[in-house]
Amino acid sequence: MEERSDNDMIISTDEINELLGKLKFSEEELVQITSTKGGGNIQGFESWAMGKIMETEHLNSEAMYRVFRSLWYTKEEVDFVALKEGPVIVKFGCLEDRSRILNLMPWLFDKCLFSMVPFVKGKNIASYKFWLSPFWLRVYNIPIKVIDRQLALDVGNTIGELMAIDWKDRNRAWTEFMKIKVKIDISKALRRVVKFANEDGGEMIGVIKYERLPDFCYVYGMIRHTTKKCQNSKEGVGINESNL
Repeated sequence: MEERSDNDMIISTDEINELLGKLKFSEEELVQITSTKGGGNIQGFESWAMGKIMETEHLNSEAMYRVFRSLWYTKEEVDFVALKEGPVIVKFGCLEDRSRILNLMPWLFDKCLFSMVPFVKGKNIASYKFWLSPFWLRVYNIPIKVIDRQLALDVGNTIGELMAIDWKDRNRAWTEFMKIKVKIDISKALRRVVKFANEDGGEMIGVIKYERLPDFCYVYGMIRHTTKKCQNSKEGVGINESNL
C-alpha cells in the first residue's frame, strides 16, 4: 500500500462539508447525540481566551495545562485546545473565570510567558496581538513629593499602555517607588529608565524594575531571546540584571 505523508492527509472544513453533503446516512447515523454536560454557567466562546507561549523552543504543553489548572482555581472547568498554527484556545466555563485570570496576568510556565487575550469569534489568528502583555513594574528614583496620579498616568503611558496604579503600601502610605501595571510590546527591548522634567526645568530619571519577568536576554533586553541563546552574551556586552 502506498504511504501518504501527513500533509497529503490534511483536508479542509469546506471539503469535509462537501463530502458530507453527498453521503447517504443510515438509520443509526441519523440519530443525534444530545449533550448531557451540565453547568448553567457555560457561556460558549464568549468566555474563551486565546493564548500563546512566547517561546521558540518546544515546551511540554500537557504539563503546562496541568500547572495552570492547579493555579487558577476556576469555578468552572477549563479546557485547552492547541491549534496547528501555534496558539491555544483556552475554554473557560464562565466570563468571571476568564476576567479574573486575564486580570492576574502575566502567567509563566517554566520561566516562559504564556500570553493571553480575549477570544473573538471569526477573528483571524494572525491578527491576535500576543506580543502585547501586561506587567507590574516599579519606578524608582522619583521624589515622593512629585508622585501623584497624573505623573503615574504620564509615566505609564510613556512606557506602554497604563492599566492600573498602585503606589501605596499596606499601611496606605506613600512608598519609595511608583508601582504601575503597564501593557508593553515584548517584541521590543525592555525599557530600563524613563526621563521627565521637574518643575525647575531639570531632568529626573526614573529607574524601572519589572515584576515576574520571564526569561529574557540581558544583552539585548529581549523577551523570547534569552541570554543562553545569545552569542554576544559571552562577550559581556549589554544590560545588567540589577538595572531591571
